[in-house]
Amino acid sequence: MKQLAQRLRQLREDRQLSLRALGEMAGVSSSALSQIEAEQVSPSIATLEKICTALGLRIAALLDEPDGESSPLILRAGQRRRVYSSGSHATIEPLARGFSRKKMQPLLVTLDAGGECGDHPYSSADGEEFAMLIKGSARFEQQGSSFDLDEGDAVYYDPRLSHNWHNLHELPSVLLIVVAQ
Repeated sequence: MKQLAQRLRQLREDRQLSLRALGEMAGVSSSALSQIEAEQVSPSIATLEKICTALGLRIAALLDEPDGESSPLILRAGQRRRVYSSGSHATIEPLARGFSRKKMQPLLVTLDAGGECGDHPYSSADGEEFAMLIKGSARFEQQGSSFDLDEGDAVYYDPRLSHNWHNLHELPSVLLIVVAQ
């Protein structure tokens, strides 16, 4: 969380935004932003999406700083950065850090038992998203409809429409989510 908090502060300050201004743009209170930057609270995935949308960025911009442009990019399982959101009961792992001009961002999201991406459905920035349930089962919600997915099931959706993921089971669910710009 320390890296995420520092990166959020850096991105906000680079844009010369106050906590209040960013909060208004993102629909998040300035006190919540302050607590996130001070590492006092762990934001939900939905809150991170709101902040990134307000900053005009993908969620990966908060999770990773580009560190090179080599091709191919090999990211070993034991070397991935993991960010845990206690608000969502989820772990996010960016799978393609290092390419600053990438057109898609693959993420591995592990939802703990009872985990969800946010308290309420949320929408993301422009683009498209694809998700595949790698392990377990989860419920995908979009625009008031619910879909129960099992291991191997996939969904392709418009992230601008309100959506959310829930793990309603006792075992973790693992999702591969690919965000395309």
